This record gives sequence, C-alpha cells and structure tokens, in this order.
Amino acid sequence: MSKIVKDLGYTVFSADEIYKELIKEEDFVKEIYSALDIKTDSFIFDKNLISKKVFNNKELLKKLNQTTHPKIVETMLRESKKHKGLVFNEVPLLFEGEFEYLYDKIIVVVRNLDERISSIVKRDGLSKEEILLRVKNQYNYENITKNEHTFIISNDASEEELA
Repeated sequence: MSKIVKDLGYTVFSADEIYKELIKEEDFVKEIYSALDIKTDSFIFDKNLISKKVFNNKELLKKLNQTTHPKIVETMLRESKKHKGLVFNEVPLLFEGEFEYLYDKIIVVVRNLDERISSIVKRDGLSKEEILLRVKNQYNYENITKNEHTFIISNDASEEELA
C-alpha cells in the first residue's frame, strides 16, 4: 500500500525503515540488549538472536517493543514534521504500541491470514510455524472497526484492484 501512496507523489515514512537505520546506532543496540539482558561486548545488532529470544517469550517481546517503539515513532514524527502537506506513516505495530492517538487519520490494510503467511514465507524465508508464532503475538485486526478516524482497506485482491 505504501508503494501506491509513494507512486501518487506523497511522502511516506516507514517504521521498519527507520528501525533498520536505528539498529546501526550502537547506543540504540545497547538499549535493546540491556532491556533483553543480553550480555555481550559487541553491539552489532543480531536479528536472529533477538528473534529467537523474544518470539517465544511475550514478556521479553513486550520489553523489546517498549524499548524500540517510542524511539521509532519519535523519529518518524520528527521527520514527518519537516515536510509540508500530507505525509503518511507506515506503522505496522501502531495499535500494539498504542500510538494511534498521535495520528489524525488511520488507514488499516487488512489481509487474510493465508495470504499474509504466503507473502512472509516468500519475503523472509520463514517457516509457517515461525510466522504463526509471530502472528499470535500481534494485534487482532479483526477487532478494528471503521469510523471517522479509522479507515479499513481489504488487500485480498490484486495490486491493480487495490489501487
């Protein structure tokens, strides 16, 4: 969806892209490792280590999110304010982090579980079991209702139909 919005000429900031930049910073990685009680002399981010540690442990996942989400959202909002006009923020864990109050309008793109799993397998090479473990820890988007603040778009069709 963000590609479509970018193609229309709008500025889009991605929480995932900001996170990828932040984990290059030693101080940010130190905060993460400290929150997860990881003892090391190397502060190079180890995605596999973090994933294995948190995705079977809801308490550690919560600590990771409490450590990373505020900095990611703060960075995203700071960068957004530098632009005039309409700006979009792509925030996959918006509701989990309870950041929805920061936004004037929210567009939620939903997709059926089988399609999500298939895409993630292709994109990340994870097994279906690994993906289901992660999905289990995510917000249940079936509970979201459309209102004057929140718009819901179903992404079960082709990209052409979505646009």
